[in-house]
Amino acid sequence: MSKVRLQALALAASMFLASRVFPAGFADAVVDYNPGTGFAAGFTNAASALGAPTGTASPFSPPFRTNQIVSLGAGGSLTLHLADPAVHSPASPYGIDFEIFGNSFFIITNGNISGGGITDGNVFSNGAPTRVEVSADGVTWFTLNPAQAPTIGDLFPTDGSGDPEWPVDPGLTNFDFAGLGLAGIRSLYQGSGGGAGFNLDWAQDTNGDYVNLPIARFIRLNVLSGKTQVDAVATTRPGGTVIAEDFAFDPAQNGWRIAGDPNLFHWDSTNQDLKVTWDSSRPNSYFYHPLGTILSREDDFTLAFDLRLGDIGPGLDTNKTSTFAIGIGFLNLEQATGTNFIRGTGDSSPDLAEFSYFWDSGFGATCWPTFVDTNSTFNYNAASDYAVFTLASGDSYHVVMSFTASNQTAVALVTNFEHTTWVRISQLLNTNFADFRLGAVSISSYSDAGQDPQYAGSVLAHGIVDNLVITVPAPPVQYLVELMTNGTHQVQFVGRANWLYTLERTSDLKTWTAASSPIAGANASMFLADTNLPPTSAIYRVQAHRYP
Repeated sequence: MSKVRLQALALAASMFLASRVFPAGFADAVVDYNPGTGFAAGFTNAASALGAPTGTASPFSPPFRTNQIVSLGAGGSLTLHLADPAVHSPASPYGIDFEIFGNSFFIITNGNISGGGITDGNVFSNGAPTRVEVSADGVTWFTLNPAQAPTIGDLFPTDGSGDPEWPVDPGLTNFDFAGLGLAGIRSLYQGSGGGAGFNLDWAQDTNGDYVNLPIARFIRLNVLSGKTQVDAVATTRPGGTVIAEDFAFDPAQNGWRIAGDPNLFHWDSTNQDLKVTWDSSRPNSYFYHPLGTILSREDDFTLAFDLRLGDIGPGLDTNKTSTFAIGIGFLNLEQATGTNFIRGTGDSSPDLAEFSYFWDSGFGATCWPTFVDTNSTFNYNAASDYAVFTLASGDSYHVVMSFTASNQTAVALVTNFEHTTWVRISQLLNTNFADFRLGAVSISSYSDAGQDPQYAGSVLAHGIVDNLVITVPAPPVQYLVELMTNGTHQVQFVGRANWLYTLERTSDLKTWTAASSPIAGANASMFLADTNLPPTSAIYRVQAHRYP
């Protein structure tokens, strides 16, 4: 079984490297503002909607200053750009992808305004009928279904002491807050900063048809009648790491790389998608993105993407007439780029978890959730592990493949965009399956070399991949900072269970020495200390090992 290490570097003393900056998911620019008719006079500073919601606000005391909220009257609109895009992901808490904060508050019924207030659950609302639109590029806009979208400036009043990037449970209603004071309200908020929650899955085109919009970089608020006030817009922080790619911009700027033949992958800036050639006559080639963590069978993870094949069939070698796979999924890049990695043998392609499609060579085209352990053993239970299903050339399909650690089951769902044809495949990891170590997501074109000539297959396909959304657990080392206590160098970070952590030290970036004993990880804040003060400046790193 392979071992995989991740490391986080830090410098000691005055050269200590600060932790990674995690940018907040708020609006960072006003694209357009039209106050409309009947707006609140004096509240026309649109920049008030930028950044985090008002930190001094509480569910009983809303933001009310001219530099805290901006007003929109009938016919008014506010268009904002988000610093971090809103992403629709299975990891979005409660299915909420972003929140809009107004200036509503819970009405106090016991008269104790200065403290100890009790509410009957009713809200003093500055809400008004609105239309919320979203866009990935600021050009093409989609409306969130008004029948599903909440009213801005109603539930849930802002709590500046809470986390604005974590939503309140949208299942709560006014009645749930009746008879509660501030402590009771915050208990139901469960650490949230409030706000009205929205889901990109509600996006519709001008015909009222739902669209797949996994990423929104722009939000536009339109007031249909009356007036409303806006304090801020925040994207929700998922319960893991989300990699989202809609190819609106050069994917290389978003961490995507190519290993192998670069001619097989072409970013189309005009159509904002990725043109892919799967050619098994070429070397193993990957359009990939590192995950920032290592997946095992103890982790939940999800992959979603859109796929349209223009053509698919046998490859250039006329002696290899059997079918062969095209793949999109997770792999171990070190293994996959090795000279001994051969996808077509069935016993030389370790560490895979991917959606595979095989063209029809006489027995029907098939879709597979393909899982291969570190020993190159393919998971297989029965014919139900795959589906005989054809991806029709020219049709667009949405594919979602997820793995759930608690039941050790992978599920792949394939639907065409019209939702008229679909297939669902469920596959259990069997007792013969060991484990895997996956560190990257990849669109993979595999070589057909190294196969038994009697059964050799090949493939040549051209297609388009778009709207990738990958959800994996958080990195094993988060929020790394230095602490100096009584002359002792320490690092503090948020770790994860099933990882082993060691603090290491060097003075030349060549030779590393353990500066602490290894400790088992926990899903909590952790400390590692160097009890022997180095004689000169030193460089530290946290070494993280996945185990068992």
